[in-house]
Amino acid sequence: MKIFHVYLLALVFIFFLTAIRTPVEFDSGKGLVAYYSFNECDARDDSGNGSNGEMYGDISCWCGIDDDGLLLDGERDYLQFPGPVNRYFTTSDFTISFYFKVEGYLLFPQSLLSKREICDDYNMFDIHRDMQKQQVITNVYENPQKFYGGLNTGVDSKGWYHYALVREGFRARTYINGSLREESYRCSGVDISNEAVLSFSDSPCIRTGRASRFKGVLDELRVYDHALTEEEIASLYALYPVENVQMDCVTFAPKKSPDWLPITDETSYLCGSLTNPVIGSL
Repeated sequence: MKIFHVYLLALVFIFFLTAIRTPVEFDSGKGLVAYYSFNECDARDDSGNGSNGEMYGDISCWCGIDDDGLLLDGERDYLQFPGPVNRYFTTSDFTISFYFKVEGYLLFPQSLLSKREICDDYNMFDIHRDMQKQQVITNVYENPQKFYGGLNTGVDSKGWYHYALVREGFRARTYINGSLREESYRCSGVDISNEAVLSFSDSPCIRTGRASRFKGVLDELRVYDHALTEEEIASLYALYPVENVQMDCVTFAPKKSPDWLPITDETSYLCGSLTNPVIGSL
C-alpha cells in the first residue's frame, strides 16, 4: 500500500509539472508585415518590408503614445499605405493594431483605418470613431448578407485608445486597451479582397458625406499576418499602456508644423502646455 501511495504521489507531481506552462515572452516582431512608429514624423514602414506610407494635406508631428505621433486636422489630412501590406486583407488571418486620440467633436463619424473601394457593403473593412454614439464602428463585409456583425465597441472619452482588430478563420474580434470587447462569427468566413489601398482618414464614405476625416493624433500602427491571441494583444498593449501617457512631453516640431504654433524657430515645444485654437488643448 505504501508503494502504491508513493507511486500515486509521483504521478500527481508529474501531472502538475506538465500542467504548468512556461511563460513565453511576446515577440512583437513575429509576423509583423508593416509597422509605422511615426517617430521620424513621417510614414515610413519601420518593419523594413517596403510598405512606406504617403502623407497628404498638412500632417504635423505631435506627442504620441510613444515618442512622436501624427496630428491630422480633420479637413485635408490623410495617409495611404501602398505596397505589400495590402496583400494580407483577403480571406486570410490578420491583426491590425493602432493608437488614436480624437481632438474635437465632429458631427459625422471620423474615418480611421480602412481598405474600401467605394462606399458600399462589398469586400471591405472600414473603421470609424463615432463621437455621437461614443463608439468605434468596425465594418468588415464581403457583401450585405455576409459580414462580421456586432464588432462595434463603446469608448466614452476623447483620450488615448489602443484599438485592435483580429480576424481568425471564421471569427473576428475587436479589442480596446488590450481587452477583448466584441467577437463575431461567420460559418463560412468573410472575403474582404479589393483593389483599394490601405488608408487612414480616407474612407470613400467621406466623399459621399457619410463620414469625415480624422481630427486628432495617430500612433503605433501595426499589421500582422496572423491572428494574435488574447494574451498577445494584452502584451502588445502593455508595451505602451494609455495610463502611462505623459500629459506634457517634449517633441520635435517639423517644418510642416501647425501654423498656430507660438514658436519662431520651430525647434521644440511642450505638447501639454499649448492650446490649438482650432482643436483645443492636446
